[in-house]
Amino acid sequence: MTLDREQRLTDWLRTQPAFGERCEIASLQPLAGGQSSELLSFHCRRAPDLLEERFVVRFEQRGNQLFLTPDIVREYRMIDGVARHSAVPVAAMMGVEGTGEVLGAPFLVMRHIEGRAPLGRPSMHVQGLLTELDSEQRTMLAFNGLDAVAGIHAIDWRHSHPFLVAGEEDGRGIDRHLRQLAVWYRWAAAGRAFPITDQALDYLLRHRPGLHDEDDVLLWGDARPGNILFRPDRSIAAVLDWEGALVGPRSLDIGYWIMMDRFHAESIGMERLPGWPSEAEVIRHYCDAARAEVHDLDYFILLGAFFIATTLIRATDIGIEAGRLPADTQMAHANTATQIVAERLGIAVPPLSPEFSAHRGLAPAPGASG
Repeated sequence: MTLDREQRLTDWLRTQPAFGERCEIASLQPLAGGQSSELLSFHCRRAPDLLEERFVVRFEQRGNQLFLTPDIVREYRMIDGVARHSAVPVAAMMGVEGTGEVLGAPFLVMRHIEGRAPLGRPSMHVQGLLTELDSEQRTMLAFNGLDAVAGIHAIDWRHSHPFLVAGEEDGRGIDRHLRQLAVWYRWAAAGRAFPITDQALDYLLRHRPGLHDEDDVLLWGDARPGNILFRPDRSIAAVLDWEGALVGPRSLDIGYWIMMDRFHAESIGMERLPGWPSEAEVIRHYCDAARAEVHDLDYFILLGAFFIATTLIRATDIGIEAGRLPADTQMAHANTATQIVAERLGIAVPPLSPEFSAHRGLAPAPGASG
């Protein structure tokens, strides 16, 4: 089956202008790291020089997916548009197969990028890249990431990515986003009650009219250091994970960045490493880089936490179906994201479920069982 898959991929690559009829796959193997889709890695020799290069296949999720309507072709167009219309570093797009007929699911092919992201459980402040840097290097890394966010926001999406609003040209980006978010959440909830996130969605919809009227910009949609590959000199090798990109207010990305920063720090009782910028420093640096202001960050921090909480509802269901989680787990109700949501809504904060604590590598609370 593996050989058959390799041959089918080879046959398809030979039809692609970026590879040509003389390309040969040297190896094909699974690649760890894809949280929302399967990844494969392969080495390939291409004419005329036949030098061996490394590429990555990213599949569209189908079946037990996190998102309601995954679309790998859209993601390909997103990344390709960023590459064509800006200096923001992204992986080079080499081809996309949108039918699923070649390998069983649609996929894109991109050039492999060498670099490291500040990932780590339970926190990037405990293990991984950040722990290997000194204070000044951490500051540089964070600010380079924020410069990339400002660079994304500076792209003229009307020329680079008009398809993001096709059929919905009128209205504000935040309104389109909230409508789509509500549909996705209700699909994920599947008629079940999730008291914390149910209240969060109600709050987000009711408080939308009071938001500052920001201009729409191109948004990354998953703005966090863990989605950036850095070189050893802390410069950016590539900005990753564009499936949630959209058009809307720049404060959405900055609120999400701050929320994820809390997710790795005070929300789980961790101290930030020296040199990692405070929220005030994040805001100041971004505003200076973008030459723009951000507004309503409390709202957008809540919005970001609601987004992550919804992904955890889906991840919990997928884990139960796969037998990785017990059927009675409370992980979808009691995780760091729902804790952030509850705290911001002023309602009772749930203790972390044992399964979520185990997933994140967090020590259980005193007296906790399981």
